[in-house]
Amino acid sequence: MAKSPDIARRVIKSFIEGIQLATVNSEVAKRALRKHMRLQHERDLDDAYQILRGFMPRKPYPTLDGFKMVFAELADQIRAAKTADPKDFVDTRLIEEFDRSGYIDGLYR
Repeated sequence: MAKSPDIARRVIKSFIEGIQLATVNSEVAKRALRKHMRLQHERDLDDAYQILRGFMPRKPYPTLDGFKMVFAELADQIRAAKTADPKDFVDTRLIEEFDRSGYIDGLYR
């Protein structure tokens, strides 16, 4: 972020917009699921889409618990993961910026 804040801002904005598109436009989301997960049956697509909608938050703030789970999985392969502090890996400034400005809420109006 320090070297390319504009690129970081555009990546986060695209991520936020992708979540919005996937959660409000079932046809686009199902087309992506069909292509990337190779789901062909309509029932499987419907189920996958409902699961997707159920776990994608409108405001994708990272959680410390999520990082802890990742570190726990990596601990056997990467020693530093055993003692890593999730706070050292989380920076929510850009998401907060989009949230405070009303941009995220505006996508869903």
